[in-house]
Amino acid sequence: MAEARNLGTISFFADCSAAELRDLAPLCRRAAYRRGQAIQEENVPVRAVRAVLDGEVLIHRSTGGTAAARLAVVKPGEMFGIGEALLPTTYTGASALGACTVLEIDRDVFVRRFLAVPAVREAVLRELSKIARFLICKVAGGGGRHDLALYLRSQTEACGQPVGGKIRLRNKQFQPEIASLLNLSREHVTRLFAKFKEEGVADFNRGFPVIDRAWLDREAPDRDLAASVQYRDLPAER
Repeated sequence: MAEARNLGTISFFADCSAAELRDLAPLCRRAAYRRGQAIQEENVPVRAVRAVLDGEVLIHRSTGGTAAARLAVVKPGEMFGIGEALLPTTYTGASALGACTVLEIDRDVFVRRFLAVPAVREAVLRELSKIARFLICKVAGGGGRHDLALYLRSQTEACGQPVGGKIRLRNKQFQPEIASLLNLSREHVTRLFAKFKEEGVADFNRGFPVIDRAWLDREAPDRDLAASVQYRDLPAER
């Protein structure tokens, strides 16, 4: 019963019935990791899909240099490995940022049993759809332009103040932080804002961007995608 309650705290299983959670819970195993311990390695056979119960997990990818690219932080209630579940090998690595506890689901069990549950299947399809939409927009936008527009869209929803045909962000924005969030260089973000200003569609305005509403509706019309993308700064070394 306790494991079923834990499973119910994971967003992917929020629409499952109590009976479905009871059936699925015995198929999960709980694992504890210490700070810095590897949870998933790159380029190895996919063995499991995982959900974080407590603590934080860092997702990273080797770049060929001395340090891996730090991609995201998975927090309690979230899953990772969904996008790789049908691949032959893993594409990213994962390690514990601190002491953490995760639920691990064998990959084959996840495919055969979990995806047979309509609520889980729908949640996975929504997640894969989001990934596909984001990648399509990224390719179509090119050069980081759409990435920045999508981020600005998310910020207008969070802290935007309409002023005529424009939206002013009430929370101060910092270009180095935006660059980290979007995995772009600070110089590139500066150039993008300069280009937007030249086009008359957005001005950084001393850290409080002012954005043309009609342009934003054209450039980043997918409000649902903007709201669902989780922009997190790169975690500091711990």
